[in-house]
Amino acid sequence: MRIFYILLLTAISIQTYAQQRQDSVIHINEVVINENRFSTPISKQNRNVYVIDKATIAQLPARSLQEILQYANGVDIRQRGPFGSQADISVDGGSFEQTVVLVNGTKIIDNQTAHNMLNLPIPVEAIERIEVIRGPAARIYGINSLTGAVNIITKKPEQSGILVSAFAGSNFEKDTAGTRETFYGTGIQLGGVISKAKQQHSLFGSYDKSNGYRFNTQFENAKFFYQGNYQLNDANEIMTSAGYIDNSFGANGFYAAPGDKFSTEAVKTVIASAQSRHAISERFTLMPRISYRYNDDDYRYLGKTNPNVGRSRHYTNSMAVELNSTYALRVGELGFGVEGRKEDINSSNIGQHDRENLAFMHSIGSICWIISST
Repeated sequence: MRIFYILLLTAISIQTYAQQRQDSVIHINEVVINENRFSTPISKQNRNVYVIDKATIAQLPARSLQEILQYANGVDIRQRGPFGSQADISVDGGSFEQTVVLVNGTKIIDNQTAHNMLNLPIPVEAIERIEVIRGPAARIYGINSLTGAVNIITKKPEQSGILVSAFAGSNFEKDTAGTRETFYGTGIQLGGVISKAKQQHSLFGSYDKSNGYRFNTQFENAKFFYQGNYQLNDANEIMTSAGYIDNSFGANGFYAAPGDKFSTEAVKTVIASAQSRHAISERFTLMPRISYRYNDDDYRYLGKTNPNVGRSRHYTNSMAVELNSTYALRVGELGFGVEGRKEDINSSNIGQHDRENLAFMHSIGSICWIISST
């Protein structure tokens, strides 16, 4: 009888515990998607949207933005070299030019062929989250978002500190087709953060070098990235950012295998942006933005043997000005925006071209006028 009572009490306690576990509710903060004209909770999105947050990023075995995006659903990263040496991005089978990449809402458009769009100096340690929108997103992000958008949100540091990291490694194999040296890779990264009540500053720099993993896959890149946040008061905030990357690598088998065994490429990119947020009233908010991108792409088909044969060099400039606004209603938000963009290409192959875009966007749809000149 005593055993019966013990079993009965055990069953009651297990059942009570199970009911408590089933009835308990855990409240978590909902993710708000950082759109140019709206701040919409993810539960109210009518598109295929998901977020790679900083906790997930910390668990991934990735040292570069390109490696993180390899784990994103629906995102195709064609990475030809390690540590972000060269990579192309597309969403759900679209072309490189049909996917827009943004940094804190600022479009990073490579007006050459979108081939160098991921040539960005943003370190993994500076990324707060990555928002991936699958499907057409022109209503929110404008041009070049026909198949999707990838928005990289950087951190606003909460405390001051420094970062120092270094690595070195080898696969102990020799380059039997070239120098007969053992393949190796080294790198160092330095970072510093200053966080105060009304302003925050982040500065990162890194240098990576390797003689490759097979013949003519060596790379050498230097990256610098700065971000500054300024809170003027509760209603006005300014954010600035700037970055530079100098990336050179051997391109054996990257583009025209097997004939490009001796190919080399050097890519230099400069990005800069300034944006602000102004709460004019409790309902009306203005968000102006200005951004610039410069890219220098120097490809040499016989770079290791005859650098002047088969050389293709492109200079591109892109300047954009945006003004976005939101007006809160009792049943939702209205969003309006205007964007002006000027782009030019100076190429040794295709000559000089320029284009000017003017676009108006609103919460219902998107109307775009494009003025082009060549």
